[in-house]
Amino acid sequence: MMEQGLEQMKYLGTTPVHEFNGIFVKREDLAHWESLEYPSGSKVRQYMSMAEYNPTSSATRPPCIVGCSANSAMAIYVAATAKILGTKGIIYTAKRKVRSAGINYALSLGAEVNEMTAKQGYYLKHLQRHARQRGIDLRDYVMWDRKAAIQDTIDQCSNIPEEGVKRIIVPTGSGLTAAGILCGTISLGIEIVAVCTSPMTDKIKIMQLVNKMGAGKERKLGVLTVIGPSTPYDTPVIERLPDGTPLDPFYAAKAWKYMKEGDLLWTPGLRPVIAMPEVCQREFNNWKGPNNDC
Repeated sequence: MMEQGLEQMKYLGTTPVHEFNGIFVKREDLAHWESLEYPSGSKVRQYMSMAEYNPTSSATRPPCIVGCSANSAMAIYVAATAKILGTKGIIYTAKRKVRSAGINYALSLGAEVNEMTAKQGYYLKHLQRHARQRGIDLRDYVMWDRKAAIQDTIDQCSNIPEEGVKRIIVPTGSGLTAAGILCGTISLGIEIVAVCTSPMTDKIKIMQLVNKMGAGKERKLGVLTVIGPSTPYDTPVIERLPDGTPLDPFYAAKAWKYMKEGDLLWTPGLRPVIAMPEVCQREFNNWKGPNNDC
């Protein structure tokens, strides 16, 4: 089953860097399954890798589990990965009056969604705690591996141009991608601008992740600039790449306004249009999907 799932993906290896009139884009959004109903991005690749190597004593594929906010793409990644692998996706998220499009999409893929009320503790750390405990109870599970995610990002830095790129602009929720880029660009020594989509991330937390990988004492570590959220996390922003590709409304779109000549935007991935808020669905209704031959 795993081999079949992997064969359905594009860019399991290094995703390309495209240039648009002096600005660069790391096209992590092109790492996707053949079917456009599924999302794209580094976490698709990372979850597949973790599912492949996750030790299990059972005869069936272990479930994928995550605790995340209602608009986080993590719910979509987990649900899609589980569906591709023929296993169970289990999501813990906050209960809302109106379900987000992302959670509805995860449900449509067959995921088990546990919506936590304020009384149960719906803040992110509590959602993650519930997810961890569920994994412990099940014994066999695929849980998000932060160190593996950072290493995956480090590996993706191999094709960043050594000339022309002055800064790397990276939208980040937890700081993992920003930490991976810092570690992966030590030899380049260029500035990394982390555009935080959540107040939960700051420079200290990102550097703690860098140190976890043993790269914090390198003399040529690039400069890290951290920009705090300019909009609430749950507020979507509509932006496109010059080729018409939508930017994820909760992540990459919020970093686009900081781009200027010589910058490289690190796109974390893209959720399906149907899993975006209605305002985004109307805007991107005619988008036909990425060019698989790019």
